[in-house]
Amino acid sequence: MSPLIFAYRKLQLIHQRNDLQYRLMELTKKLSDLQQYSANVADGSVSMSDMMNTPGSMFGRQMMYMQYAHNGALMSANQNMAMMQPVMAMQMQQMPNPQYQAMYQQWIFKSLYNQARENIGKQESKLLNEQEKQIQAEKAKIETQLKMIEQEYESVKQGEQEAIKLFKPEY
Repeated sequence: MSPLIFAYRKLQLIHQRNDLQYRLMELTKKLSDLQQYSANVADGSVSMSDMMNTPGSMFGRQMMYMQYAHNGALMSANQNMAMMQPVMAMQMQQMPNPQYQAMYQQWIFKSLYNQARENIGKQESKLLNEQEKQIQAEKAKIETQLKMIEQEYESVKQGEQEAIKLFKPEY
């Protein structure tokens, strides 16, 4: 085989390696951003500090999560409050003070809201965990491909040296 064929194959391998290394770099960045976002929403709520530390690539998702978590928890708490109304009415008959009744209703609602918010946070964490696993799997696949390319590159380099020796003119 001609040394030019080996040189061409080396160039192809270098190009493939560069493409895979770039993709690996992108995945590493995406994984890092995902982990930072995950840490920000782990407790179910997002503070101002969390907002400031959110990677730019995840800011939109975090805003959507905050809105979805609040609206979903509010809707769930309202539905549960409506279902609990008969039981609460009986309990509040034992409380003569209207102020205590209002505080009791507020406490129940806040508890239901927090419980729903926590459940939504668990769903988001589960989703984030699944995405992280997918990214890790893709990274492992790329790393394996890079090792194979490096091995082929070394053998092509050796083949090129052999071909140069064969085609080298002797005077």
